[in-house]
Amino acid sequence: MQLPGAWTQLRREILSEIKPTKGEQEELAAFLSRLRSGLVKALEEAGIDSEVEIHGSVARDTWLRGQRDIDAFIILKPEAVRSDLLRVNEVVKGYVGPGWIEAYAEHPYVKKIVEGFEVEFVPCFKAEEGKRIASAADRTPLHTGYILDHLSESQRDEVRLLKMFTKGIGVYGAEIKVGGFSGYLCELLVIAYGSFEELTWAAQDWREHEVIQLNKAVKPGKFNEPIIVIDPVDSNRNVASAVTETVLWTFVAAARAFVEKPERKFFVPVIRDVPDDLPKQLAERGVDVIFVHVPDRDPPVPDTLWGQLYKTEKAFGRALGERGFKVLRSATWSDEEKRHIFVYEIESMVLPPVVKKMGPPVSLLKDSKDFLNAYMGSQEVVSGPGIEGGRWWVEVKRKNALSRVDLKKTLVRDCEEHGVPKRLAAILRKHGSVMINDEIEAQLTGRFTFLLEGFLRGRPDWLG
Repeated sequence: MQLPGAWTQLRREILSEIKPTKGEQEELAAFLSRLRSGLVKALEEAGIDSEVEIHGSVARDTWLRGQRDIDAFIILKPEAVRSDLLRVNEVVKGYVGPGWIEAYAEHPYVKKIVEGFEVEFVPCFKAEEGKRIASAADRTPLHTGYILDHLSESQRDEVRLLKMFTKGIGVYGAEIKVGGFSGYLCELLVIAYGSFEELTWAAQDWREHEVIQLNKAVKPGKFNEPIIVIDPVDSNRNVASAVTETVLWTFVAAARAFVEKPERKFFVPVIRDVPDDLPKQLAERGVDVIFVHVPDRDPPVPDTLWGQLYKTEKAFGRALGERGFKVLRSATWSDEEKRHIFVYEIESMVLPPVVKKMGPPVSLLKDSKDFLNAYMGSQEVVSGPGIEGGRWWVEVKRKNALSRVDLKKTLVRDCEEHGVPKRLAAILRKHGSVMINDEIEAQLTGRFTFLLEGFLRGRPDWLG
């Protein structure tokens, strides 16, 4: 497979910009030495029998220039118990001092910025390949071992290119907010296809539920996600389980565009100026845009927060649909600190006063009688009942034709009934607000303006 000639020079330029410098490598090595020795000493003094290992992209040498996040794993003996994980966390808190944050996955772990590095201290149990593990964190050392054994030195740069490509098109990160490609997934894809270029070429022809399996000797579990990449150290796990349908096909479409014409924009997104006339664009768009604004002084950690936000986005979308509004698109934005905004583009705020309802098949005697009894003589009927094909129909006055004021009230007041998570529902009822079109002008601050500009444009940057 040969990409257009311009790619050779562009590839060289991109790698020169994303590979860690010698100074960064030396700084990192010195920091890791201090971190590991200090942590080992603290654990030994506490009487905790463990090993301290560094994992993630730093350990696999697939990290990018400017990356400052470190995964420090405290590995306990297999016979240790879950309460020992909590003991490790307490030792870590004492070691790093004030300013730590306790986060949660399957069990708690500690985060702290140390000497400018964002360090996650993750306790886990020692695991062996093919044997049952106690938590997902236990797999990470096995992942590192597999990558170090199977990823060649030259392929590390292929991983870096893939990471920058997925970052550039907005699909990097397995966290709930993104639903995209993890670093480990990028590493496995390079191993599977050999290089970044071969991967992008092959991805053009990916199909729904594409299966990629590196270890052919094991029988994989059954999965139904958009793309399936069998974990070579645990055949019952899909490494790509976080990848959403939208992310998968975004990657495929971007790969096709890249192979046809490799350009910098696939790796370094275009920085657009936000136009000053967003309120005017909203007012003159021809469709209506509804915004739900939620102030939030104490949001949970990002993964928990985004789970709540996406559930809320779907809940409001259903509520609008049930009231007759046709939702064309929706999006969610949050600064993850103090405010969230949900965006819904709908065909029109003005609903027709009449609704057509389809009844039962005429062939069903009892159901037909019940339908006719309900609507014959009803003051709500505008036309019918009649027969269309093999079914009864009737046109009735719309019961839930809401004014703008009523719509705003019902979305906020009945939010928990719509399916909004309890924590956000409580905030919405007290402080939430609904705005339509240019009423959002006062909230057009910060990064939200970039989200709205992209939403209105509707076309990804890499597509031109």
